[in-house]
Amino acid sequence: MHPRGRSDTACIAYPLDAMYACINSIVCMLLWSLRGHMAKEALTRKSFYIDPVTLRRAKRVLRVRTDAEAIRLSLERVAEMEQFWQFMTKSRGLLKRGSLEVA
Repeated sequence: MHPRGRSDTACIAYPLDAMYACINSIVCMLLWSLRGHMAKEALTRKSFYIDPVTLRRAKRVLRVRTDAEAIRLSLERVAEMEQFWQFMTKSRGLLKRGSLEVA
């Protein structure tokens, strides 16, 4: 379920679709929870060079207005996906087909 109370109404026909739906909901929940923590944590100032075309693409994909938001959200997503893939590697073979319920 979406943190704002919305539910996914997608019809899951294949186990791979269920895995993608699970990934999507996990990433969504993690991002939603991080937004609250970001305001409370102290930010560190960094200076670096970035390709402007890549930055513009990231802003468009992430639907954010500022360069700083795009960079922060991109870094968060990379870290979350690494954590997720570590979880998937550890749980390989432990999940049985049909054991996940998708609402």
